[in-house]
Amino acid sequence: MKIEKLDQKNETKELIPQIVKRIFAICRTDPHFPLKNELESVEGRLEGINKKIEKQDNLLKQSKTLKEDFTQRIEILNDSNTRKQSELLENLGSEL
Repeated sequence: MKIEKLDQKNETKELIPQIVKRIFAICRTDPHFPLKNELESVEGRLEGINKKIEKQDNLLKQSKTLKEDFTQRIEILNDSNTRKQSELLENLGSEL
């Protein structure tokens, strides 16, 4: 007789943040939860902070776009200046 042992693993895919969100959702709906006002206050501050972060991210993206634009303009102007210098030197009779 052959005996086989099967390992049964109960792997939960739920992570701690998901569990915490569920707990807070239950606390939010419970009218007898003693810290409900504080929880709402913290959530309000968290929303405000997230909005500020979003604004900062948008500003960062805009500044990156502007920086790239100015870098391209500077390169174009430098090339133009180099060509103008060459033209001027040729017109003055100098060879490069």
